[in-house]
Amino acid sequence: MYVIFRDDMISSDDIIKKINSETLFKVETNLTKATKREDVMSFKLSIPVDSIGAKDEFYWENNDSVEMYFKSAEELTKDILKFFPKYTIQASRAYKWDEIENKILLVVVISNIDLKLKKLELDILKRMMKQVD
Repeated sequence: MYVIFRDDMISSDDIIKKINSETLFKVETNLTKATKREDVMSFKLSIPVDSIGAKDEFYWENNDSVEMYFKSAEELTKDILKFFPKYTIQASRAYKWDEIENKILLVVVISNIDLKLKKLELDILKRMMKQVD
């Protein structure tokens, strides 16, 4: 699916290939069509817990540990912006730990800066969170 970022048209399939090959993340699902917008891309991503590189070991029973790993995973999603034109914003939220595959699942939404970050976080990201397990 193609998305408009100011004067550029970007294919979500091209971005998926770049994310899978050049970052620690793996795109699980392309949620771009579910946004129902022409100017927003959205993906369900996963990242192995071992790849996050936090100083403490991950313990599901410890809320501080979970929060630290989820926050670190969300911070790493900022690396995805390098695949987009200048003046692009993103919001992400980690929502689940897959204990069988030992990975953290996240949702990321990406848009041009013309769309306010507040709308991206409070409206679009919130809707995308309802689209995933």
